[in-house]
Amino acid sequence: MNQQITEWLFDWFKSRVPDLDLKTDENYIDKGVIDSFGIIELVEAIETQFSIRLDQKDLQSLELFSIAGLAAIIARKQ
Repeated sequence: MNQQITEWLFDWFKSRVPDLDLKTDENYIDKGVIDSFGIIELVEAIETQFSIRLDQKDLQSLELFSIAGLAAIIARKQ
């Protein structure tokens, strides 16, 4: 399941940055992949795609800023 989540996340990022060069544990904000508005779009897309709700704890977690961390959050919520 985590592999499917990770693939979906990479696809989401690649739809915005076609030549994406990002490892699963890298901070996508620090790498300039998306900005703060992009995070809002990402959270909405995750909540819709996976039928989950990210709470305040999730949004304040450092896990939020990497694909591996996001996949872990999503897997816990399912």
